Order: sequence, then structure tokens, then C-alpha cells
Amino acid sequence: MKPIKKIIITLIFLMGFLVGNSQQKKENKGSSSPEMVETSKSTIKRLATTVEPNRKFSYPERELDYLMHIWKGEYDNVEQLDFDKIQKLEDTKHDRVHVSVSQFQNSNFGVGAVYIEEYREDNKNLITRQCIYQLVPDDAENAIKVKVYHFKTKKPILAKGDSFNEVSKLTPESSLLEKGCTMLLRREGDGFVTKTIANSCTDKDAKEYQFSITENAFNFSDDKQKSAYQLEKARCFTCMIDFPNDTNGRSTVTNHYIDILDQGGSFKFTYPDGRNMLLGMRNTWSFGMHRETFVIYILDQETNKTLIYSWGNPGADRIGFNPGWIRVQCDLKTPRNVKMQQELRPGS
Repeated sequence: MKPIKKIIITLIFLMGFLVGNSQQKKENKGSSSPEMVETSKSTIKRLATTVEPNRKFSYPERELDYLMHIWKGEYDNVEQLDFDKIQKLEDTKHDRVHVSVSQFQNSNFGVGAVYIEEYREDNKNLITRQCIYQLVPDDAENAIKVKVYHFKTKKPILAKGDSFNEVSKLTPESSLLEKGCTMLLRREGDGFVTKTIANSCTDKDAKEYQFSITENAFNFSDDKQKSAYQLEKARCFTCMIDFPNDTNGRSTVTNHYIDILDQGGSFKFTYPDGRNMLLGMRNTWSFGMHRETFVIYILDQETNKTLIYSWGNPGADRIGFNPGWIRVQCDLKTPRNVKMQQELRPGS
């Protein structure tokens, strides 16, 4: 009986192995296409999901994957304006420009869809540019083709913190959009630059912004300015502003929880004694120290006098001050830091 038992056990093992192997093949077959899966905590693979399994991606496809990884963010040219003043370019100085760049993948525009929203002079209600860039790998040109779609009616979405869902549902044929020119986006050094394709504009008088992109900058040229607008990428910080109470002078009352960008961000508030103040945040060049510096300050709006000034390393994830009559604590905005601030006791 023992040999028979061994045979039976062996057959059962083989049947289990074959069933398991067959199931594994089915699972592998269903997941073999290069889907957009999370490859790490900070990197998402963005290549097309419709190509055949195990295909080698082309150079333009790989460049598009990298571009989509670095482009998203908030950009501002506040630093450029300081140098305009130093060079006394009052007649040809640049406008203050803020640009938001968002992406939506696997949409009706394909895997490379970028939404651009721009406002100037800190006026979030007046949108000066609003468009969608459809990015398509072009093997023939060995570059990325950029099809431009402008919004017929411009209105703030990201600038006012509204939902991005409706934008991501649009199609190239949407009645809200009108087709612009087509450009080619090519690698140049550590970034990318565009060039409009001749005779590609539906409107012969139309002119698209020519732009360049690097990991930390988004520069562009328009018809009004001879030199390019130079925008630097900003990080968002969450801050709490505390005021002292009437008894012991300790900062025990949190009047404001705010978000602020480290590239020219600002927040206006009224101090308990009635003075109008402004909290500002900058990454700027220190002429005295000859290095980049991350600064935060309080300005009296009536006198334009700086009341408090604090600084740290450009890559710092927290900054603040407490001179006794006000306390400001700013942390790089993450779900954990937002939760931590909400749970802090003001007197701690």
C-alpha cells in the first residue's frame, strides 16, 4: 500500500502544480501590457497602455515619459522681476506671471495631456492663458509633437482651487476648445524647447508661446516681450499663524491655517491691533552671502516696512519664527504635516 500512497500523493502534487501554473499564466497574460503602474513612491510610469507586450519603447516615447514626470507644478517669475529692477528695465520689465501645469493621463487626448493656466500681476480672476497641450511621440521627427487647444472662454480653475475633473473629461472636438498651432518639442541640454511647425496654424495670424522646460523651470516668450519670461518651480507650504493672548504673551491663538508657495507666495492678514500685514515667502539669491536662500518675512502694508525676516536653506522642508508678538510655523505641505498642524496646541 505504501507505494500506491506515494503514487497518489505524487499525482495530487502534479495536478496542483499544473493548475497553479495555468492560473499564473492567465494572470501574467492579463498584466503583461506596460500599464501606468506605480514603480516607486515618487515615480509613476506613464507610457501608453495600448501597445503590444514587451515592445521596446522608442526614443520619443521615453522622452515623453520623462517630460511628464518633471513638468507638473506651480511656476512663478517673481525672482526675475527683482533683476528687472536691478537692471532698471522699467520700460521693458516683465509682468508678474504665475502658471499652473497639471496633467491627465489616458484621457481623450492620449497619455500626454497637459493643462496650462496662467494669470498675471497676482490677479487670479483674470486668466491670460488657458490651453491644453496634446503631446504625441513622433518617430518620424524623433521628437514630441505638441497639438495646442485653447479655451474659447478663459476662467480660473486651478487658481481658485476648483475641481479639475471637468477639464480632464474634455475631448479635442469639444465646443469649449479651439485648435491652435502644432509645435515640435525637442531635447536641448537638460531640458526641452519648442518650435512651431510651418503652416500648421488654423488661423494664419495665430502665434503660440514658444517655451522651454527643465526640471525646475518653465520659460516662454510672447509677442509683447523681447526677452523670455523665466518662471521657477515652486513648492507649497502649509502654515499656521498664531497670536499671543492677553495674559502671558504666549502664542496661544491660531487665527490662520494657510497654504503658501515658496516662490513669491504671500498672505494678507490683519493683526489684532488693526494693522494690515503680509506674510511672504521666497527662494532668492542672497547678495551678501552669495548663495540661494529660503526666506520668510512679515511686512507692514501701511509703511511697507519689514517687521520680521527669517531664512534657511533653499531645500528646507520647514521654516518659521516666534519673536513673541506673533508666531508663524510653515511645513512643506503633506497630509501628515497638515494633520500635525491641526493637532498642535498653540501654546506648545
